[in-house]
Amino acid sequence: MARIHPPSLAGALWAIFAAVLLTQAKVFHIPAAVQNGTSTAEFRSSASGLDGPKVHPINSSAFDWWYFDVVSTDPTVLSSVVVSFSTAPYSALPLLAPSNSIVVASISVSFPDGTLWNATSNGNGATVTVDGDGSRGTWHGTGFSWIGSPASGYLIKIDAPHVNVRGTITFSPVAPAHYPCGPIAAGQKLEVGPRLGWANAVPDANSVVNLHIGGTRLAFKGSGYHDKNWSDQVFTTHIASWYWGHGRVGPYSIVWFDFLDLTGTEFVSAYASKNDKIVAASCTPRSIIVRPTGRNATYPPVLSSPHPSGYHISLDLGAREGSLEIDVTVLANLVDANPEYARFLGNMSAKLVPPSGRGKYLTGTALFDQIKFAQ
Repeated sequence: MARIHPPSLAGALWAIFAAVLLTQAKVFHIPAAVQNGTSTAEFRSSASGLDGPKVHPINSSAFDWWYFDVVSTDPTVLSSVVVSFSTAPYSALPLLAPSNSIVVASISVSFPDGTLWNATSNGNGATVTVDGDGSRGTWHGTGFSWIGSPASGYLIKIDAPHVNVRGTITFSPVAPAHYPCGPIAAGQKLEVGPRLGWANAVPDANSVVNLHIGGTRLAFKGSGYHDKNWSDQVFTTHIASWYWGHGRVGPYSIVWFDFLDLTGTEFVSAYASKNDKIVAASCTPRSIIVRPTGRNATYPPVLSSPHPSGYHISLDLGAREGSLEIDVTVLANLVDANPEYARFLGNMSAKLVPPSGRGKYLTGTALFDQIKFAQ
């Protein structure tokens, strides 16, 4: 199947994806109410099902979410969009707003001038259809849905007049999917931190955003991304802080995760690809190091720490490629004031340090966040 391309093909591609997913699909119906009983979470990969539900059932301490974003690759504008599909009660994922429904779709955007807008829609249930590593998700009653696969790409459709947004977002992948410690394969570890699962279906994509928000159109091209997180324990149980982000710098697509648990133990996940092939994918200690820089560069961060003005990332690319030394500069905070959570848009400047010879300087854009719960 061809990778997703312009939004004019959105209707035809939706029909093609739907037909493919109906051939050998597993269908999961997720109720809007918290379920009783013990939840079981998947923390070891199977041969397929990368983008399927990972926790069954969703009780008061469990959560599962699917996350998509696009950041403009034009460094002169501040356009971005984040769409998330959650099956999570507030008791398990306190970053959400309290709700009578655990089925929640949300969207946050920044316009070219940096103006922020967001909306949330609570659903009356969700259906996720899984075939191989592809998936289709419909959050009933919200107007939000997606369909696609890591190999072929994804399409998000939004028709939500009750929150004044409609349109499409397409993702044509340019980087292979991965798990925290390596490429997609059966038997892989799925924990990026203690009892926190993570699967990165689309580390980087050529994306097209075409949305109408109220009477304003938001249309841009950028670097797209899709992953999912899940757990059978309350989100704050093991997390002291994390730094996460993705971006495109020169020919490299990179994803970083640097996580501290409540004991101060550091967990990392390093990823880089080039020409649609994985260069580095590892959770080995020091395969990647992320630290705050500039103003408010407190490490480890605590709840009272102001947000930093940037980060430095050292990413090991292996014996053939060398390493990337990356400085990320915050251009805009994409979330209203929140001491626990911040999401940023920024520029990247990197030096490629090859095993031999002179270094090369690269530039790019990134979308990234940090979480801090430690007092």
